Amino acid sequence: MRVVWGAATHVGMLRQSNEDAFAAQDDVFVVADGMGGHNAGEIASALAVKGMRDAAVAGFASAESVVAAINAANIVIHTASGGPTDQRGMGTTLTAVVPLAATADEPQRMVVANVGDSRVYLWRGGELKQVSADHSYVQELLSEGFINAAEARVHPRRNIVTRALGIEGDVSADSWTLPMIVGDRYVLCSDGLVDEVQDEQIAAILRQSTSAQHTAESLVTAANANGGRDNVTVVVVDVADETAPTVLADSPSADSLDGGRLTSRTSSRVRRVLVAVAVAGAIFSVGVAAAGWYARGGYFVGFDGSGDDATLVVFKGRPRRILWFSPTVRIDSGVTRAEVFPALAADIDDRPEYESLKRARAYVESIRGVVEAQRDEAGS
Repeated sequence: MRVVWGAATHVGMLRQSNEDAFAAQDDVFVVADGMGGHNAGEIASALAVKGMRDAAVAGFASAESVVAAINAANIVIHTASGGPTDQRGMGTTLTAVVPLAATADEPQRMVVANVGDSRVYLWRGGELKQVSADHSYVQELLSEGFINAAEARVHPRRNIVTRALGIEGDVSADSWTLPMIVGDRYVLCSDGLVDEVQDEQIAAILRQSTSAQHTAESLVTAANANGGRDNVTVVVVDVADETAPTVLADSPSADSLDGGRLTSRTSSRVRRVLVAVAVAGAIFSVGVAAAGWYARGGYFVGFDGSGDDATLVVFKGRPRRILWFSPTVRIDSGVTRAEVFPALAADIDDRPEYESLKRARAYVESIRGVVEAQRDEAGS
C-alpha cells in the first residue's frame, strides 16, 4: 500500500498572519497550530513541524518513536520560549499521521498522535470518525456531561487548550495505531476548520471522492465561506493500493455464450442441445472453481460470534460469503470483544484484510499482548 496526499492552508478572512504550519511528505504528515501572540505562535508551529521532519529522516518504527519525536520537539520549543521576550509562553498544538512500513512481525500500520485540539479524522466505508482526542477545556466539559455537543460548538472558551507543545518541559501526547486499509482517508486539520465546518459538511465533502488535493482545498474553502475567523490548514492522506485492482470474472459473459452457440452448428437439433449443455456446464464449472479460489483466498481479522463474549480470530477467506463458500477460523486469539478497547473493536468490525496469514497473526498477537498485560495487572 502507498499514500497519496494533498494539503492546503489559508490565513482566513480576519487574521493578518498565518500561525499554522504543516508537513506533508510520504513518511510523515503534521498540522500544528501556533499560539502566543506576535510571531511566537508562528515560530512554535514551525519548530514543531521541523522536529517531526527531522525525526522522519531517521525513520519511525513504532507509535513510541512518534511520541518520542513529539517530546523532543516540545523540549526545543520550551527551551526557545525562554529566549526573546516576544517568544515567552509560546506554544503549539500538533497532530500527526505517520505510515509505518510492514515488518516481519507487523503489517503496514498508521500511527495517529496529537497534543492539543488540532484533529485527525478517518473516513472509512462512508463514515467519518474522529480518531484524535481534543485536549481542551470544552472537551473536558463535554466528557463530564456538563454541556452537549451543540453547546460545545459555540462555547466562549472553546479555544482554550489543556495541553500544548512548549508550555511545560514535559508533554503527554496521545497516540493510536490503526491498520492500514486501502480506501481509508485521513484528514488532519487545525481548529480553523472544525470551528467553522460541522462534521456533517466535512463528511459531505469527503463523500465526493475527489482527489486528496482537491478535497483539502474544498475543506479550506468551506471554512472561509462559513466565516474564516481563524487560520485554517488541512492535510488529506489517502491509502491506495500499490497496483491497479484485478477484476476476477466469476460468471459467464453473454459473448462467451454466443460463441458457444455459434461453434455448435449442426443439422441435428439434438447435437446442438448437447453441445450447448456441455459448453454451459464447462463454463459453470470454471466459474465455480474461480469463485471458490477467490472466496478462499486471503485472510481477515474479525470477531467470531456476537456480543462481549465474541472472540478475536483470524479467518481464511473473504469477509463476505461468496456462493456456498464461507470463511473458516485459522487462529483463535482467546481474546474477547469485552477485553478490546471500544475504538479498536470498531475498527476490527470493519474486518481488515491481509495478504498472508503471517501478517494477520502479527496484528492479532499485538492486540493479545496488550490484553494479556492488562490481565496481569488486574490479577496482581
